[in-house]
Amino acid sequence: MASRFTFDGALMFGFRAAHAKSFPWKFALAFAVVSTVLTALFAWLTKDAIFGFMDTVEQLDSVGADDPAQVFSVFFSLFGGLLPWIVLGSLASLVVWAMFMAATQRRYIRDEAFSIRFGPDELRIMAVGVVWYLGVSLMYLLPGLVMLPMFGIVSDFANGDISENEMVAFMLGRMSIVALMFLVMFPVYVFFATRFSPVFAMTVKERRIAFGDAWIVSRGRFWPILGAFLILAIVGGMAVGFAGSIAQMLVTPAFMGSVSRVEDSSELRSLFTPTLTIALLLYAFIRYFLSGLLMHFVQGPAAFAARHDPRGSVDDALSVEEFN
Repeated sequence: MASRFTFDGALMFGFRAAHAKSFPWKFALAFAVVSTVLTALFAWLTKDAIFGFMDTVEQLDSVGADDPAQVFSVFFSLFGGLLPWIVLGSLASLVVWAMFMAATQRRYIRDEAFSIRFGPDELRIMAVGVVWYLGVSLMYLLPGLVMLPMFGIVSDFANGDISENEMVAFMLGRMSIVALMFLVMFPVYVFFATRFSPVFAMTVKERRIAFGDAWIVSRGRFWPILGAFLILAIVGGMAVGFAGSIAQMLVTPAFMGSVSRVEDSSELRSLFTPTLTIALLLYAFIRYFLSGLLMHFVQGPAAFAARHDPRGSVDDALSVEEFN
């Protein structure tokens, strides 16, 4: 069956799909509210651990601690206290992301109005997201392993076992290897990420995890999908950055007013006055609102490819249903 997939259609799909006048704004508003509340809750739950970290840094600086092993040991100990909250926050973020991603794909694939819920679609999206994250992590795993011995080199230098020139030569060598690895792996990542990008839409469309189907619907459409995504991401990212800069200008007076009353790190707790807290929450809300819009629209090109599956498009199926 002939495909009606086009570059123009992929680029503008988010602006032409069902509920174009209402869905994006409801989506961004809900995303901003949920994300701001969760961010504020996470900050409140971890505030004692964060302030404890700041106090420890101040103590290390005051006693002149310069042993890398001692410093790393203290930092890892502090990180252990934050780890449960980090795990809980990551899980909550995954659930929220899956709920909004599923809502996006239901609009693009099923023409559904905006709704947030947690069900089979969200569970499948979560599973796909975890697989996607693990795949992306592989891109950073090998460079991370290459850089790992640097901690030992810094410790050896602090103990006087090697010279500064030897440490610098070792670091430059490792950094060169990492740069070369990224130079080779990045085009590979872009290729596979683009080819598998319709997986979220296809998972909602087929009501099952559909990596194989995503590969099929993106065949012969690599450049239109990638090009449309880059245009939306770059232009949208610039708009978000510009609006974020304006929001920062609005927050700056409240921040400077609080900073002027803090003389050293022991008074950092007094930095977060009610005025500054409200300003930061407002800034977070604006950024999350704009990020929600961007998150929704950049999914359009891949979803358009999924909607116009060469094996049978959603629009063709709807036309048959209406005819019958």
